[in-house]
Amino acid sequence: MIALLIRLIPFAVIATTTGSPLMADSNMNFIYEIPDMTQTQIRGRVHNHGSEYCGPVAVANSLSWLAGEPQGQARLAKQLASRAYMDTNIWKGTTTANLLNGVRAIAIDLFGGYSSLEYQGWKRHPDEFDTGVKTPDLNWIKAGVARDAAVWLNVGWYQYDRGQNIYHRVGGHWVTLAGYDRDILIIHDPAPRAGQEFANEFVHTSVIETGMLADRVSGTVRPASGYLLLGKGMHIKPVADVAIVDGAVRFKI
Repeated sequence: MIALLIRLIPFAVIATTTGSPLMADSNMNFIYEIPDMTQTQIRGRVHNHGSEYCGPVAVANSLSWLAGEPQGQARLAKQLASRAYMDTNIWKGTTTANLLNGVRAIAIDLFGGYSSLEYQGWKRHPDEFDTGVKTPDLNWIKAGVARDAAVWLNVGWYQYDRGQNIYHRVGGHWVTLAGYDRDILIIHDPAPRAGQEFANEFVHTSVIETGMLADRVSGTVRPASGYLLLGKGMHIKPVADVAIVDGAVRFKI
């Protein structure tokens, strides 16, 4: 079942992105193959019933598929969340640095290694995964969709101050990228608000042209220009006005 959630964007400072002429306009080859687990299906007090397990679950969706065990994502997600891998905090979730370190460690266990593990975005991360790009690029993200690869998006939840043209970050979330169709990203969202059943979420993207991004946790403020806005089709957390891609991780066996 295809689930679409229409969300009205409370401002008009965006421009539609365009796809690269050097790559296919669409890649939906794997959207029904990659699992779509809901994070709260992980039960148990020790896991806080998966309420903050979006990171391990998003990654487990892809890696269980790549490992040829698409039904094993729950077991893999629990393993990824453990201290030896992502060290997911059951109250605060998974940092970008911990997710990258966890993917590196589990890839050695599952595949004996990997050919590439890269990050674009502004969140703190180990230098070995750095691409030097703070503003995630849509074409770079889409190019990561392949039979032997995976992409995970770190979505920031933001409240928008129209008067000051500032986006205030109020939280974050990890999702699995399954495919794309031009400027639409097809994601598998671990959040229970996206539903308990398998669903390909067709999320429209656009690029912010003006304003600032502010994060009270890190105390950073940066230009919002160039960052990807996730609009129609994205299940936005009720506390937020908009969803913005803070970062993206590309992995290849």
